[in-house]
Amino acid sequence: MQGTSANPERNDAEGGEVESLFSLALDARCESALMWLYVTSGDVGTPAFDRHRRRAYELARRAGYHYADEPIPHLLRDDDELSQAWEHGIHDQQVERREAQAAVEREGIKKLIAAKDWPALKLPLPEQILETLRDRKPVHVEGHGLYSEEDYIYCVNPYGIELLVSHVQDLTPDDIEHFLADMALGEEWGPVPH
Repeated sequence: MQGTSANPERNDAEGGEVESLFSLALDARCESALMWLYVTSGDVGTPAFDRHRRRAYELARRAGYHYADEPIPHLLRDDDELSQAWEHGIHDQQVERREAQAAVEREGIKKLIAAKDWPALKLPLPEQILETLRDRKPVHVEGHGLYSEEDYIYCVNPYGIELLVSHVQDLTPDDIEHFLADMALGEEWGPVPH
């Protein structure tokens, strides 16, 4: 498999393998050293100084991103800015992993919703909810409470905000399925205070 690494997270945007951890760390350290030459000559803030500083930070950040599971290299460890860039890269990679995992989970939830597999989502069946509400008993799902009062169905969200859902006689299993789909996807019904 030419052009791909054993760890796909270490491939660049074109699918080729990124530089080694040592190469990235060494390049970052060299750029940092060049930046410090400008500091000692009193040329802080010049375009050349800024270019070397930015490049050192970006290389150390890329190293942290692509090698997040590795310990920080010695070349980056004793420089505050480079170690901060390393941590920034690790953070970016972890955020990306969580977002990718959440997207996979969300797609799985959507498939279960499309199949109307409410038990697999650990949610009650729409018919059960409808029957309970028509018996004038409250139902609680994912922090939301549904209850009937004077022939109307109301919902109270986790923040205690109440909203009118429907007239009891107008409420259908399809309406309940819509509610359950939103609950499965983590949607809030009603206003959410910030």
